[in-house]
Amino acid sequence: MQMMIGDQFTESVSGERTRITNPSDGTPAGEVPSGGEEDVRLAVEAASEAFLRWSELPNSHRGIALFRSAELIRREADRLALILTTEQGKPLREAKDEVLGAAAVFEYYAGSASLITAGYSDRLPRYGYGVVQRKPLGVCAAIIPWNMPVLIAAWKIGAALVTGNTLVLKPSIQAPMAVLALGEVMQRSGLPPGVLNIITGNGPDAGDPLIRNDAVRKISFTGSIETGRSIAGATAGTMKRLTLELGGNDPMIICSDVDPVAAADAALALRLYNCGQICTSPKRMIVMDGIHDAFVSRLQQTIPEVVIGDGTDPASRIGPLNNEAGKTGVEDAILRLEREGAKILRGNLSAGLSQKGFFCPPALATGCATDSKVLSEEIFGPLIPVIRAFDLDEAIDSANSTRFGLGASIWTQQISTAERAAEALEAGIVWVNQHTKLPPEVPFGGVKGSGFGRENGLSFIDAYTGEKTVLISR
Repeated sequence: MQMMIGDQFTESVSGERTRITNPSDGTPAGEVPSGGEEDVRLAVEAASEAFLRWSELPNSHRGIALFRSAELIRREADRLALILTTEQGKPLREAKDEVLGAAAVFEYYAGSASLITAGYSDRLPRYGYGVVQRKPLGVCAAIIPWNMPVLIAAWKIGAALVTGNTLVLKPSIQAPMAVLALGEVMQRSGLPPGVLNIITGNGPDAGDPLIRNDAVRKISFTGSIETGRSIAGATAGTMKRLTLELGGNDPMIICSDVDPVAAADAALALRLYNCGQICTSPKRMIVMDGIHDAFVSRLQQTIPEVVIGDGTDPASRIGPLNNEAGKTGVEDAILRLEREGAKILRGNLSAGLSQKGFFCPPALATGCATDSKVLSEEIFGPLIPVIRAFDLDEAIDSANSTRFGLGASIWTQQISTAERAAEALEAGIVWVNQHTKLPPEVPFGGVKGSGFGRENGLSFIDAYTGEKTVLISR
């Protein structure tokens, strides 16, 4: 596959390419160009050249362009999903859900185009009247991770483009192919050249030059806290706008008034989605003492039944982890929890799986300490830690005890309990009797170490435009 710069699909200036690995068996999934600083420069120049004409289009015309992209994405969802599964590892049904979710995001932004309006004040004594215009920022940059690349790309593409900006997008080098395919579909749907440009390459070679480029007016980044801090430091003196979504360690508080079997089934399904590789996956199950044992018993029954396999196999409930480092990280977390005194129940690996695949069976950790150092950090994989709590105050304190603040959920039949928890939980989004779901109609982002700024909702208007006031005397 090739990078998308202006009106061309192209190799890198260096001519070098990077092999993408299929995480199910270690075989090559494909190759992409190894982009560098010169490729970034060319992409930013193409975006700058396209900006004037794109920004002058009526909002509705930009919305129509996104809607046409969504139509074609839906028609080609199966093809895009297969590319995604091959490079990322998730089951095909989840990959197709993600692709269709991206189409829904573009449809949301297409429908929101009419809301990007100017303000007007008719009577300002001694001043005349005023108009507040909404102006796009210019060239924007987006850097996205490998776990949900198509959906997260859509969040950033939709917001930037509908507001009149142009975009240079850099996907993770571990899963860039589905995003390149997405860009190709959008171009075939009629998106003008240069409005969206996609650069492939690793962080130091392609990401850093993109962040430092003086023509880039806004950066939207999804990834680790450490990289987010680096980006914030590198841009501190430039006045570039930043949106940083930096991961999470979401608590799932389960109260004694819910069915423990149903709650355990929900927890397992939510934690295993994408093999636990989602920022908003529930990563700590905080269960009230009254139903704790029944909750754990249900998980002890169901975890050994989970079928692990190649994402293209319809029988697979979960696929492999995306990369070897992720597998090592989960295995290390399990060993450290054991050293802290937790009891571990491991699932089973299916027969016939490739030894070169990054397969990791789900694991249940019980008896976890509320002050566990292991659970203070984000674990990106199918590990289900259970923490016992004796009252809601203790559960909330435990939930708030990490440096993260992305999402949290409370599971209860009492609205007063839900309201109390929603008020006290330190998170950018709180779910009641659900978790992980993120419709594009609502803003999404974190607090504390999970970053700042918001994706989606109507906050995209402020995030991707600037206000210009015009006072006219009478």
